[in-house]
Amino acid sequence: MDPTVDRTLSVDRTLRGRVAVVTGAGPGVGRSCALALAADGADLALAARRAGPLEELAAEVAEATGRRVVAVPTDIADVASADALVDRTVAELGRVDAVVNVATAGGARAAVADIDWDEYRHSFEVNVVGTLAVSRRAAQHMTATGGGAIVQIGTLSTHSVPEKMAIYTSTKSALHTASMVLARELGPHNVRVNVVTPGYITGNKLSAMWQRIADQTGGDAQQVSDRAARSAALRRHVDPDDIAQAVLFLASERGRGVTGVEVRVDAGQMIG
Repeated sequence: MDPTVDRTLSVDRTLRGRVAVVTGAGPGVGRSCALALAADGADLALAARRAGPLEELAAEVAEATGRRVVAVPTDIADVASADALVDRTVAELGRVDAVVNVATAGGARAAVADIDWDEYRHSFEVNVVGTLAVSRRAAQHMTATGGGAIVQIGTLSTHSVPEKMAIYTSTKSALHTASMVLARELGPHNVRVNVVTPGYITGNKLSAMWQRIADQTGGDAQQVSDRAARSAALRRHVDPDDIAQAVLFLASERGRGVTGVEVRVDAGQMIG
């Protein structure tokens, strides 16, 4: 290599001077994404429905990273609330450069024959309408300031299509498809849209799921977990921090050439 050639990348590959919004900012993936983005230099607007836990998380992230962090109680099922989240972010932090939509509504487990349509409508309002409302409003501001990134959180159930998960699976599938369309529409404005799809994420919810399965089968929760981990190529589950690192890549200039893709962070649970 010629020592006289400066091969340093000209692009600042951190989020210094940038502002990110995280919806669904609670324990697990939301918290890990908030910490990763702030540690990389971003100021944050954190959104969730419950004000108390949200303010606690905002204080934790601000103390850990030294960044400006505002807590914005938001119900993204209400489009006006979703729009207000983005507008307040710009008003208080000056701009918006990245959005990470973690907020989701799973809906009750039920066969299609037994679906409660009100339950279905609520999931659709959160997973599709509200998430797209946040994305759309943020994209308007991003377009005016030269670009940005939107990262949606997907689900493996859109690939595995398990029984009694039609509410969650179909609404998240709709979000996935709409996000790919959005990537085409926003590409000319330098706004990137991608989906990060987690595998089995360690934490209380996953532990509770293994316990439910064990109770139904008469087995042991740890054995159920181990069996599922062995079905992944890496022989393990993923952590919230694994998801956050993929999100950070796509939300920052590290992923400046990536749009309209799904990144599965599932330890190789579903290859192909």
